[in-house]
Amino acid sequence: MKVFLSWSGKRSREIATAFHDWLPYVIQTVKPFISTGDIDKGKRWSEVLASELDEVAYGIIFITQDNFKEPWINFEAGAISKAIDLSYVSPFLFDVVPTRIQGPLQQFQFTVNDKEDIFNLLRSINSRLAAEQQLTYEILRREFDSWWPELKVKLDKIAENVETETGTGFDWLFTADDLARIQSNEECSCIWYITPNLYRNALTETIRTAIQKNIERGASYTFIIAASDEMDIVKEGLRRVAVSKPNQIRINDTTSKEEFRKLAVTDYIIMNADSNDAEVFLELPVASRGYWMKVDDEAAIGFVIRFRKLASEAI
Repeated sequence: MKVFLSWSGKRSREIATAFHDWLPYVIQTVKPFISTGDIDKGKRWSEVLASELDEVAYGIIFITQDNFKEPWINFEAGAISKAIDLSYVSPFLFDVVPTRIQGPLQQFQFTVNDKEDIFNLLRSINSRLAAEQQLTYEILRREFDSWWPELKVKLDKIAENVETETGTGFDWLFTADDLARIQSNEECSCIWYITPNLYRNALTETIRTAIQKNIERGASYTFIIAASDEMDIVKEGLRRVAVSKPNQIRINDTTSKEEFRKLAVTDYIIMNADSNDAEVFLELPVASRGYWMKVDDEAAIGFVIRFRKLASEAI
């Protein structure tokens, strides 16, 4: 029986490959198909995909923090669901909570990166086999427990490298989700936001959740923002983020919009601003906002110096 393994992005591919190599040891009659390595050179990918889906009885879609919003994942999920009963398609969530999944993927039954949940996934795959090929519960359990350590080692190794890949696929170009992960590092204790638009870059759901968690572990945040008639509303939004530890958030809103534009030509996030190892990320001022780059160490020092006085005046 063929099992189609769908992936998008480096980490997703690594997880799919781990399952591709591991599944036949647990259920010997399963034949996983993955686009890397299973398509001969010279063959058209779309034609191979179409022919493979005609023969597939089960589909697993590997979802990571880097790809769950990508159109390609939803496209391939749609193609798989047209070929297979929805009950036999399972997105595998790797370091992604189910509540973050939106769109077409919501129609499927998720599998999370947990031993017993993965065993239940294999029980479901086993149920798709012809009656004479199905393993009994006892045999499946024994085979799974025997081979589980091998898969776990591979998944744990992939998890260790979770912060090495960006959502853009380039190691120099970051998304807001990437920055949320970076500032959630235990060693990141002092973060400055310099932004004229808090609702775009500091009060989105992803960043707000990260800030709340980081404040709970002791991190402090300083927001340097331009003066505005709506500042009371903005401040209230920030205070709600830190309702349990209000002293962990400080705000400087005393700079006029004109002066602010002279100081900050775009948005900046400075991490570990109180140390010699400060990291500065700036949002690229392009029409399609939401992409960030990290400046070099010399430039980082310059930005810390530029905004230090304003940060010290925050209350």
